[in-house]
Amino acid sequence: MPLILFVALMAGWLASSQLADRVRDTLDSRPWHAIVFAGLIGAITPVCGIASIPLVAALLRQGIPMAAAMAFWLSSPVTDPGMLILTAGILGWPFAIGKLLAALLLGLVAGAVMQGLSCWKPQTNWVREGALLQVSMNSCDSSAPSRFIDEAKATFSLVVRWLAFALTLEAIVRAHLGETDFSILTTVESAWAVPLAVAAGGPLYIEGYAALPLLRGLIDMGLTKGAAMAFLMSGATISLYSAIAVWSLVRPSIFGLYLTLGIVGALIAGWMTDIVML
Repeated sequence: MPLILFVALMAGWLASSQLADRVRDTLDSRPWHAIVFAGLIGAITPVCGIASIPLVAALLRQGIPMAAAMAFWLSSPVTDPGMLILTAGILGWPFAIGKLLAALLLGLVAGAVMQGLSCWKPQTNWVREGALLQVSMNSCDSSAPSRFIDEAKATFSLVVRWLAFALTLEAIVRAHLGETDFSILTTVESAWAVPLAVAAGGPLYIEGYAALPLLRGLIDMGLTKGAAMAFLMSGATISLYSAIAVWSLVRPSIFGLYLTLGIVGALIAGWMTDIVML
């Protein structure tokens, strides 16, 4: 709840401070600059999947390109300064830096793919109908305080509604699957351990900070570092929390692209980690 309140207030501030207007005016004519900027900011800022969605929604209302949103969505949940330091302490600096680079590259590639799709179909509206209604239109008062209140209320409602749905789905998944024995990842061949880790990391998301000591123990038992990387990447980018939040904003075709990019990115990051860190 404190996180939800924070992002609601942040979204209200974005709507009333006209910061988004300045960012849009700067980057709207330079979509590739927007992609690089969003991917870089996403990779180094402590914004989790839940918090990124309402912030991106507020920016999309102001006209920020969808390509920049895609870059931010896929890079921001993977790592942050605190996660970088903790990962280095538990799994080593090469692994931590590799994870940071993987997050940045995933964001850049995702943004580039989305930009190419936007150039191919420039008139297509990728946003789900009604997801980005201009909340300031709900009031006759268009002053900054009114925009702040309207945006904060709309964001709070958006996050609470979809987060409750995500938590319910997670409870159902865990109830039916029970306590999964992740040690099975240590018994399969390296090439298959990575896709198995991706398949487990998303639906059975374990918060990144909690997953690190678990993976440290599994590595000691024989888990490859590539599988550990794939598990962390998939759990961050396509977890139930992030996926359902993205679903609330975009059309099914873009949601499918988001999932595909997240899965493929986690697979490639895992396999490349095994190649580099043999």
